[in-house]
Amino acid sequence: MKKWIVLALTVTFWGLAFTAIKYSVRFLSPIAIASLRFAIANTLFAVIIILGKRIKWKDLPKVFALGIFGVSVYHVFLNLGEVYISSGVASVVISLAPIFVLILSAIFLRERITYSKVVGIIIAFLGVVVISEPSYANIYGIALVMVSTVAAAIYTTFGKSLLSKYNPITLTSNAMVLGSIPLYPFLPDSIRSLGGDLNLIGSIVFLGIFSTFFGYLGWYYFLEKEEASRASVFLLAIPVVSLLAGNILLAEPLTLRTVAGSGLVLLGIYIVVRKR
Repeated sequence: MKKWIVLALTVTFWGLAFTAIKYSVRFLSPIAIASLRFAIANTLFAVIIILGKRIKWKDLPKVFALGIFGVSVYHVFLNLGEVYISSGVASVVISLAPIFVLILSAIFLRERITYSKVVGIIIAFLGVVVISEPSYANIYGIALVMVSTVAAAIYTTFGKSLLSKYNPITLTSNAMVLGSIPLYPFLPDSIRSLGGDLNLIGSIVFLGIFSTFFGYLGWYYFLEKEEASRASVFLLAIPVVSLLAGNILLAEPLTLRTVAGSGLVLLGIYIVVRKR
């Protein structure tokens, strides 16, 4: 029972992250949001680094490179994308990450792609076409978030080799701290631009503590209790949370086009990640 409560909280935290970002980009720059988010999260990840297993010096450059993709590139482009598209659509596009992991793994790790997975990929990208309304802002926003999706896939694919040496929490903590180094120079101006808006401060704190720190801790706790291939299916609930939260909290419209396209994306991803 405990693992399912943890999963529900994790999915909720990650789903609401897109809503918090969409609210925050009304007042802060995409880089400011990312720098503030990780200034908060990294104070907690630093504790894990201090108490946990040390990353070997020879592995630090790879962890740093992975972190650049998984933190700086991923979050800045996601925040940029949400300037132009709704939080719900952004979450649907991000959910394509497992498909890019599959493609990258096939290219670089020689992992096999089955016929059914090819069908899943086609269905998922057809869904993206459906939700891509014919406007410059919408297409541009989706393209920006797609960069984040590819960055997440790079982080996951090329991080596999390090998981045989380090546990996921140790690796993630180091990648988060090292990968956010390019954001640190923007922190002083970001703090000044934050002001005294309690709703905005609450959104940033939520992103740093709950969506980032507790989100990852919860996910890895669940992975210890559940098979990874089955666990990944539950991540399909994240866009559902984001779409509903965006509609309820930010009055983002849930059009038939958005619902239909999102449904196709999630169906395609389910076909890709399900265990055969």
